Amino acid sequence: MVTMERSAGLAGCVIAVTLAVVGCGANHDDSPSASRAGRTASASLANTTPGASPSPDPYAPSVKKPPKITSDGITPLTADTALKGNVAYSLPGGIKAEKTLAIAINCQGPGRLTVQVKPTGISFPLQCEKGKVLPTMNEIHMSKNHPQSSLIFTAESKVTWSFAVGWDPHPPKQQ
Repeated sequence: MVTMERSAGLAGCVIAVTLAVVGCGANHDDSPSASRAGRTASASLANTTPGASPSPDPYAPSVKKPPKITSDGITPLTADTALKGNVAYSLPGGIKAEKTLAIAINCQGPGRLTVQVKPTGISFPLQCEKGKVLPTMNEIHMSKNHPQSSLIFTAESKVTWSFAVGWDPHPPKQQ
C-alpha cells in the first residue's frame, strides 16, 4: 500500500530551505561526504465550518506519538515520543550493508534538531517551527556493516520531537 506521504516523496522531494540536506533519492553511501535524502511536509488542521474551531486530525503528525512508518512496510527498530534535549538510541542489530535505513521524525518548537548516524559520519539538521509539527523522512542506503551503531539526536531546548527508525524493504528508486 502506498501512502500519500510516500507517493508525494517519490514524485519529488520537498526540501525546506532551512533543511540543509542534499539529494533526492535513497541510494546514498554511508561515507561522510555522501548525499542525504530528505522529504518534509507541513501539517495543517482542517476547518470545514466557517467560524468553527479546527478539530485535530487524528492522522496528523504529532510529537506525542511516533511517526507512522509501518504503512510504508517499514518495521520499526526503535521509536520514542515527546522528547526534548539530547538523546542517544542504539540501533538493535547495528547497521546492515546494502540496506536502507529509514528515519522518520516529527518536530515542533522554534529551533534546530540534528540527527547523527554513528559511526557512519552521516548527519542531517532539521529546522523546527513553533506551533507546527513538521514531519520528515530520511532514507539512507548503507554500504558497510557497523555492528555497534546508534542515532544521536541533538535538539535545542524549545524543540519537542518524536521519531521512528527501521529498515525499508522497498526504498524509493534513485531519481
